[in-house]
Amino acid sequence: MATMKAPFNFVPLSDEVYFPDWAEQISHDIPFEDGESGEIELKITAHSPIFVRNGHTKEDAEDKNETYKSFSKIDNNYFIPATSIKGAIRNVLEIMSFGKMSQINNHRYGLRDLQLKEDYLIFFQQSKVHCGWMTKNENEIIIADHGIPRRIAHTELDTLWNMEFSKEFKDDQLLKIEKNRTALYKIEKTENKPKLLSYKELKMNPGNTVDTRIMVCPDKNSNLQGVIVLTGQPSARKDRIMSGDKKTVIKKASGKGFEFVFPIEKVKEYHLNGEEDNGIYQDFCFIYKDSTDWQYWRKKLEKGERIPVFFSVDDNNDICHFGLSYLYKLPYRHRVKDCLPEQHKKSDYDLSECIFGSVGHENNKLKGRVQFSHAFMQSDTNKILQEEKKPYMASPKSSYYPIYLQQKGSNGYMDGSFATMMSDTAKLKGWKRYPIRKELSNFPIPEEGQEKNTSPFYPIDKGAEFCCKVRFHNLKKIEIGALLNAILFNGKNEKGYHSIGFAKAYGYGQVKIEGIQIKIEGTSVIDCLDSINSYISAFTECMKKWMPDYLKSKELKEVMLMSVPHETIIPLKYMELKEFVDCKRQKRNQRTKKLEQAGEYLEYYSNLIKTSPPTVSPQELEAEITFVGKGLFQARLIENKDNRTYELCKESNQRVNLKVGDKIEVKIIKKGGNIEKLKFIKKLS
Repeated sequence: MATMKAPFNFVPLSDEVYFPDWAEQISHDIPFEDGESGEIELKITAHSPIFVRNGHTKEDAEDKNETYKSFSKIDNNYFIPATSIKGAIRNVLEIMSFGKMSQINNHRYGLRDLQLKEDYLIFFQQSKVHCGWMTKNENEIIIADHGIPRRIAHTELDTLWNMEFSKEFKDDQLLKIEKNRTALYKIEKTENKPKLLSYKELKMNPGNTVDTRIMVCPDKNSNLQGVIVLTGQPSARKDRIMSGDKKTVIKKASGKGFEFVFPIEKVKEYHLNGEEDNGIYQDFCFIYKDSTDWQYWRKKLEKGERIPVFFSVDDNNDICHFGLSYLYKLPYRHRVKDCLPEQHKKSDYDLSECIFGSVGHENNKLKGRVQFSHAFMQSDTNKILQEEKKPYMASPKSSYYPIYLQQKGSNGYMDGSFATMMSDTAKLKGWKRYPIRKELSNFPIPEEGQEKNTSPFYPIDKGAEFCCKVRFHNLKKIEIGALLNAILFNGKNEKGYHSIGFAKAYGYGQVKIEGIQIKIEGTSVIDCLDSINSYISAFTECMKKWMPDYLKSKELKEVMLMSVPHETIIPLKYMELKEFVDCKRQKRNQRTKKLEQAGEYLEYYSNLIKTSPPTVSPQELEAEITFVGKGLFQARLIENKDNRTYELCKESNQRVNLKVGDKIEVKIIKKGGNIEKLKFIKKLS
């Protein structure tokens, strides 16, 4: 069984998107003939502790003071911000209405994975990486090309600097600490050591034509000069192991055992636009934004100092990308939005945008017709927990392809090579959701050196109630139904939970929205579930007309399953760092090229549930009467492709004349997971 796990999962992306035919007619000045305006009152009950962080300054966050740790509040009145509620409901509506995945960034992520030969290693094996110095002049980025970097052994630096440089970076225990693996660690250790070097080039090994590295050693009498540049140490250096007669290599050397020397002579100079959106420099800044080394070098760059970089040039001899090490983070060929199905890239408004609005491009903006209020807690300050929580929030980056991209395989194991954003067929995994769970999970203990990166907070306990209002203007019945459907999870208010706020990965922020009342302008208050369901039915019928199997769709199935707790085959938790590496490791037979170690990917949630999940059926289904006789009725489900009929049950007070061919609404009654009979709801006109 595959071991890939995460506290979140995904609702798969549909290739098809529903675009309402009335989208272009939306106007705030000219209402629809059938448009309705009104107000929905919501009661939000926390079914697990919940936390939404208070407004704070940068200084508050750095100090991690009481303002930063507090739940969102105004004058000691605690509330869930309108944006949090709106975001949670909108996401469900986008999924249930087969909307576009439009509210995402369009970053270009980077790849540094020595296990991916075709997507990563082959580039560095076939291309010559240059070295140079980068400076910044206002918005202009200047990279001075100093040719091919030379290599100098750690053992040579031992002698040059009179220190045990090589020994230190053979220590596995030392390198378990993240900060010790950075270039900054080496730079600080050698701060007072000379970096300008006179050197001579060593002869290449004639027995190894693959190794084209230019090795050097110190030589005071040489005219060749360069600057020693230190880069990170991803793993400990392991020297090769020879046989007793020193003639046979038993085990090859591994790990980094060399640093770099940048020749002093400048070959060429490149000029880049530092402000260009999606430009080379902007991509570099995003890819390295979390890098300790980049944070160090960036400060120097902003001060006007030069910093060392490695880069590659294209066929036109222009820089195509660069990084902070020789095997740098290679920008993916495709950006995030390139991995969306084509219909998700359209500028047409989907149903969610029709209701909530769209910022879009300058000439394609649409104002929303729904406004949410803050949800204030109902005067129960005893729900504020006094125990401070101090989680270390660490999660896989969105570039971790076994989780965030669709993969081909079975039971969590790959059938072939992993898909990455280098591939033209790469497709995003889907809408990210946090499955509802029965109990909270413990927060992980931060590794040494990461204690300062905890995010302390004081949550509000489960049972707390919040109230808010949703005001809508000029919505069609279908749109009101879509809104209610998202709030109530397909009309099943007794089941579905939303997730709001911080630490959702550990079970926090699970809320139920209930106690709904609707006031349509010009009518009385609607709080009857049947009346509410009439709006939901209008939406459901609209979707069924567009997609006949809508209620059986895998998209609806996944979002519904994640809205209630289930026992899963694997725990809903983050993996350890070693597991992230192990799960994507693949090994091929050198002779047959067949996979001997397949690699793993994250399966969709429905495949991770331990017991067979109950079929997610709608609140009501359409059926047709097939037999009437002496108080006995039979009907068939119109959606079923077969003509199987079932007994139809009616309550004694349901005095309705039925005949063969009548269309009715029914509920399914199951036994042992199979349909046993149908329960009559109402006759359709």
